[in-house]
Amino acid sequence: MSKSTASGWLTQSLAELIGTAMFMYIAVGGADAVTNDIGDNNGYLAKAFAFGIGLVITAWGFFRISGSHFNPAVSFSSLITGHLTVPRFVLYFVSQLLGAMLGVALAKGTTPSTDMITQVNSLMNGQSLARGFFLEFFLTAILCFVYHMVVHEKNRSTFMSALPYGLALFSCHLFAARYTNAAINPARAFATSVVARHFTRDHWIYWLGPLFGAILAAALHILFRYFDYDLYNAGIDAENQAQYVRAKAAAAEHLGHGQQTTNVNRGSNGTAATTTNNSNNNVRH
Repeated sequence: MSKSTASGWLTQSLAELIGTAMFMYIAVGGADAVTNDIGDNNGYLAKAFAFGIGLVITAWGFFRISGSHFNPAVSFSSLITGHLTVPRFVLYFVSQLLGAMLGVALAKGTTPSTDMITQVNSLMNGQSLARGFFLEFFLTAILCFVYHMVVHEKNRSTFMSALPYGLALFSCHLFAARYTNAAINPARAFATSVVARHFTRDHWIYWLGPLFGAILAAALHILFRYFDYDLYNAGIDAENQAQYVRAKAAAAEHLGHGQQTTNVNRGSNGTAATTTNNSNNNVRH
């Protein structure tokens, strides 16, 4: 590993640590403020806003440095899809745990001591262990899949990826806050339990549920990439009609080649250049 590669990994890991700390600080702090003010049973919408908006602003700030995962499940899913190497995943994972603990500890340390950390994840309102597991599983899969499609699938709106990423978390919190207090992030569940010094007996579902959900999201992303999903809606990112027509023509030509192998170079302007090969000749389009 070169010195520049090591420096890049350390820089990105530091960004994940600081970014996760900022995210947890304003999200957990905001959710706690609402809970202590109006009660846990009345603050589900406000808590969803605290986490969703908190992720939007922090992810937007750190996106160009590390990709703004802030979640071991997102990093694990990115490892499976090949967007992270194993060493970088390990660095991200450790950074996210440390950053989450730092952020939650700061949230507790900068508020009155009479206010308790109430964001510990636990099953509530009659939610069973199995239902809680699958709720965390499916919602994390949705969150990770959205991340893949808006970050890893490059297009003209990738620079705004923090917005759908945060809105996805907002929606997930609206659903799960009443039943599991919406972890959807192992680092978040672990950090709040550490700072509160309270681990529930069902704490394991906030690890296994999101991590298995990350696997499902990665599998879906790989499946759609395998089938060249973007060729069926070619030109969607075109800036004008001419680019749209060229992209549609290139995609149609690719789809019509049957047994031939075609490499498609997709551009952010909606155009596509194809290089087609078969067993007998090489033709460049």
